[in-house]
Amino acid sequence: MDLDPSVIDGHASTVTVLVTGGPGTGKTCFLRAASHGHLVLAGHPGSVWEAGSATLPTGVTVALRTTPEQRRWWWMWDRLTTGVFGAVVLVDSTRLAASFPVLDYLDARRLPYLVAINRPLGGARNRREIREALRVAARVPVLTCDATEPASVLAVLHHLTTPVPATHDPSSTPLPS
Repeated sequence: MDLDPSVIDGHASTVTVLVTGGPGTGKTCFLRAASHGHLVLAGHPGSVWEAGSATLPTGVTVALRTTPEQRRWWWMWDRLTTGVFGAVVLVDSTRLAASFPVLDYLDARRLPYLVAINRPLGGARNRREIREALRVAARVPVLTCDATEPASVLAVLHHLTTPVPATHDPSSTPLPS
């Protein structure tokens, strides 16, 4: 993931992250596990969207937004992604096809994201198999998590918000004289 390191290196104390995925992947559980003050903004879990926040050990506050599952609310996605730092795509390894519309949406908008396989939902597939099945780019991190465990959720958010150092290109290093 190519994230702007200046956003995290003390220049921003709050970033907004979208928590998305197919139906029943654990978005509400993820939000509740991460948040101190879960707030349902409309409807019931999964019906429209929810918001909350978490503070990472680095001191960064992460404002969280979930996406609505029902197609009749998909028009909201463009608004929900405005100003978003990145996204966590929760995946149920037994229902991978439900993730394709979300991945297509994020790829089309070039929004940085990572895939978090919600382990308690079952399935014996490993991360490599799931990466291949989802056809996500090699630059997209694929992690496992337990969307009901605060430590697991915070680790996923930390991974998303920690800038990846630029890779060293040996061809750009000057030769010693």
